[in-house]
Amino acid sequence: WLLILRDDIGKITGMPCRLRIDLDCLMILRVSLGAVSPEEGCALLLGESAADISVRFVWPCCNVWRPGFGGFSDVVTTHGDQATAAPSRQSRFALDPREQIVAQKWSRQRGWRILGSAHSHPGGKPVPSAVDRRWAAGDGIMLIDAGAAGVRAWWLSGAGQGVSSRSVNALSLVVDHKAMVGDTVKSCPDGTLMPLQ
Repeated sequence: WLLILRDDIGKITGMPCRLRIDLDCLMILRVSLGAVSPEEGCALLLGESAADISVRFVWPCCNVWRPGFGGFSDVVTTHGDQATAAPSRQSRFALDPREQIVAQKWSRQRGWRILGSAHSHPGGKPVPSAVDRRWAAGDGIMLIDAGAAGVRAWWLSGAGQGVSSRSVNALSLVVDHKAMVGDTVKSCPDGTLMPLQ
């Protein structure tokens, strides 16, 4: 579940054809999402939405999902052979609204914005589930890390939260530059440095 403050809705006009992400951001994202496995991890993607949508910073968030969170029903109608997982943090995520507000303020100070969200599907596929489609807030970017099954970027469009029939389109994921092992990259808003391994 993703709450995006009203002034950030609609700033990405139309579906982009690709999502650019720095290699260091991708590494930080995968480590932070994997750290909470087998639960779903989650994060916000911050950056620029100029000609190309570019992730410049990953803001790891706590998964605050609990039964009944946000007033959404945990019952999801599935179609065909798609199985429904028992509701738990292993199959659901919710970004802490307080973290979203802090991340939005921090990104504005740098001339960036919240581009979308990322989360993990431990042991699953990097494809938006029926729950992902239903709980997403408005049109936007969703990046899914399924561990060994890979990372994929998606554009979800359609009406707002609670709609399971929204359109889902794959985006090209372009990884920018190669970081050298031993390089140090900024990984936290407070300036904490994290070595790449």
